[in-house]
Amino acid sequence: MIRYYTNRELAKKLEVNLARWKRWSRSFLPPDPLGGMQSGYARQYLFKDLFKVFLGGFLLGHLKLSVVESQQVLADISPWLEKNGFYDWNHSNGNGRQIGSTAPVQTIYFCPATVEDSSGQGGFSYLIRETIQRENSGHSSNRRTSITYEETFLPKACGARVDPVEHPHVRIINLTVLFNWVVQKLAQSDPYD
Repeated sequence: MIRYYTNRELAKKLEVNLARWKRWSRSFLPPDPLGGMQSGYARQYLFKDLFKVFLGGFLLGHLKLSVVESQQVLADISPWLEKNGFYDWNHSNGNGRQIGSTAPVQTIYFCPATVEDSSGQGGFSYLIRETIQRENSGHSSNRRTSITYEETFLPKACGARVDPVEHPHVRIINLTVLFNWVVQKLAQSDPYD
């Protein structure tokens, strides 16, 4: 069974002001074909939509991007998010991404691109790191950690590839932590319902 969420329910569960959630929703999703101010129907969200809105809100609130920049980042990384299961979590049966401490950690590094595209917009360069293996060795006073990870550069329209990790204006999203936090908040039952 597909689970739908309402604005009020999401704002409460995700600890976001209701007016802010609605503003984010208008910024990052197309207009609701069934809902509207005068239709009498409240917007309903699938997990894909609510995660996109929450991630867009994170870009606005925590990383201090503008709405236009946040929309650009979401447009650039959404195909990758979809392909890698970040839009597939199903509250009713737990299908979709592996969550918890055993899930691979995926982090997105992004920065402004150095070359403008044909529209004169700079865009962003993206690097996604997925932790494959983590090994600790040595004693407590002289411990060493070896981390093996896989890197993916997302294709972009602006041409020259920039390594975001080395860029002075790098922004970082720990996608796994955000995803797991959203899933845990949605899975909690509300004692007042």
